[in-house]
Amino acid sequence: MINSATKARLSYGSLAAAASKLPVPADVELKDPKLYHLVGKATRRLDTPDKVDGRAQFGIDVRPPGLLYASVARCPVFGGKAASVDDSKAKAVPGVRNVMQISSGVAVVADNTWSAMEGRRALDIQWDEGPNASVSSASIRQLFEERAGQPGAVARKEGEGEAGLARAARKIEAVYEAPFLAHATMEPMNCTAHVRADGCDVWAPTQFQTSTQNVTAKAAGVKPEDVRVHTTFLGGGFGRRAEVDFVLDAVECSKAANAPVKVTWSREDDMQHDFYRPATYSRFTAGLDADGWPVAWTARIVCSSIFQRVNPGNVKDGVDRTAVEGSNDIAYSIPNIQVECQLTETGVPVGFWRSVGHSQNCFFSESFIDEIAAASKKDPYELRRRYLGKAPRHLGALDLAATRAGWGKPLPEGRGRGIAVMTGYGSYIAQVAEVSVEKGAVRVHRVVCAVDCGRVVNPDTIEAQMQSGTVYGLTAALRGAITIDHGRVQQNNFNDYEMLRIDEMPAVEVYIVPSHEDVGGVGEPSTGTIAPAVCNAIFAATGKRIRRLPIRAEDLA
Repeated sequence: MINSATKARLSYGSLAAAASKLPVPADVELKDPKLYHLVGKATRRLDTPDKVDGRAQFGIDVRPPGLLYASVARCPVFGGKAASVDDSKAKAVPGVRNVMQISSGVAVVADNTWSAMEGRRALDIQWDEGPNASVSSASIRQLFEERAGQPGAVARKEGEGEAGLARAARKIEAVYEAPFLAHATMEPMNCTAHVRADGCDVWAPTQFQTSTQNVTAKAAGVKPEDVRVHTTFLGGGFGRRAEVDFVLDAVECSKAANAPVKVTWSREDDMQHDFYRPATYSRFTAGLDADGWPVAWTARIVCSSIFQRVNPGNVKDGVDRTAVEGSNDIAYSIPNIQVECQLTETGVPVGFWRSVGHSQNCFFSESFIDEIAAASKKDPYELRRRYLGKAPRHLGALDLAATRAGWGKPLPEGRGRGIAVMTGYGSYIAQVAEVSVEKGAVRVHRVVCAVDCGRVVNPDTIEAQMQSGTVYGLTAALRGAITIDHGRVQQNNFNDYEMLRIDEMPAVEVYIVPSHEDVGGVGEPSTGTIAPAVCNAIFAATGKRIRRLPIRAEDLA
């Protein structure tokens, strides 16, 4: 707050106590948007200079006095543990201070990260691999296929639901699949902790400070109010840093070492011990009337539950909302809709991945509505328009994206356009992708993105997040797959879990729907719509329907 006469400044925080004693006014006249100076105008980020010149402190940069460093060996099989440990060679590595067992595995504490990792490599550990040693991607798929044949918990039912299929003149069916996905953050997991008798300090690139504080207090044996969480910059989060496993590593090591300890994961640790986007298998059926218009829609979704681990109270009547979002919230005015959920444990840990359930379910639903259009010989954009008459914000984003993309206008030979629309996180988004396929390779040339995220605060941030979510989802669609063999993740690093290269990135045009509605989120929606837009474009260009991700050369042949 600035005194316009004296230019004296006070922070809002310094006035909070006094303000709390004032009476609450019955009517508050809000500022006219025409008078806004910042809201709605592009504003540069304040942290960019620090990130460019290296002043920004990420978790991996933290170095309090007296710091020791640790690396943790984890069982390669999910749920396994150390049966025996020979640490004699590890202790002989110069700089190694100690070897200890913690809840996640065997930790080597040393004077520097290199010595800690060298000591870890020298460990001789016999693992008890536990009950998941025989789990594989093939066995998980077989389990999912079996469960898809069984009725699930009903997440949504309108009209007669599944019974509405009986009167349809024609039915079409499809099965869609999506794999486990790693977060693949640029900065590996890390945390620094200093446990003392009077409390604990934690320096962490965390997305979940409350959970960090509570887990630290329990592990350190102190009160939550005696835990200070110092949040650093994140070298990529995407939901991975909402977990606290890497925090617990550092707290346990610090408590045992009686010193501040930084735990740093390797890239391989990160790739093979993630909380993955759930693999998902979905069976769809649609009923069409005599003119080819959809009159019934059913979906049965099979996947693991995120909330069963994170917050079991959020699993209601057998339905985890993260398992069905992007499917049970479709806005199409189809008279009979039924969406079922089959939560199925696999032994592979799952967690929040950017756009969560929308990342797979939007691909399924928006691809299947395109299948309906193709089966009915109707334009996929026009079919969507017909069934979004009661969803004006969906329709507004859809129309803007289609118009800006030149929907219906001729394309160069060999190219196709695909479209997708969804709502999530309080926002409404549509994307049109322009794609070609040559020699089994997909090239995405252009992406047009329209978003209605309510009142616009900073259009520059909205554009950046739409582009960011697009490349994240596009990378997953073209490359992403975590596969399991004998209970182990088969991918190790960016050589076999590849990222999209800069020369493969399409031009992404972002258009914002003017709106005075409540502010919605922009960090996640475009991750959900890009895969169906691209796959629908592949169908338009080649006639090949993609029903599983990532896109494979054999599915394009």
